[in-house]
Amino acid sequence: MKACLIALVIVGLVAVGLPTTQALRYTAYTNIGNFYEAYHTCILKGGYLVAIETPTQNALVVAAIKKSGGTGTFWTSGTDFGMEGAWMWVSRNRGLGAFQGYNNFQPTRPLYDTAAKEDCLSISTTGVWKDVDCGSKLPYVCEFTY
Repeated sequence: MKACLIALVIVGLVAVGLPTTQALRYTAYTNIGNFYEAYHTCILKGGYLVAIETPTQNALVVAAIKKSGGTGTFWTSGTDFGMEGAWMWVSRNRGLGAFQGYNNFQPTRPLYDTAAKEDCLSISTTGVWKDVDCGSKLPYVCEFTY
């Protein structure tokens, strides 16, 4: 009984320390920059370039993009730079899809082609993900904890 209570307390403490979907807010910025500029700018603003791990988060990010009045695609923190096809969320240092296995790539993506240099992940206003060149100039979405 005592061990069960201790385990329950530990699980509760861990759960409190993890940000939930509701503990994050998203802001889309329509000024443009490359992937690295967007990543750095989000940190300067006190947040991180967005990492999307659930369908709910994806919908909240799309809502933030629409609220900003932006069109086209926006940067996320997804990248496979360094190892083609091994996608990860840079802002979380976690593999893309590692949490609940979620991804929302458009049907013909991602491209597995090192010559294409499409190593960074964008999200469209419809919520679909696409790999693009990290040097492209795009608007971006930052996530912040409450």
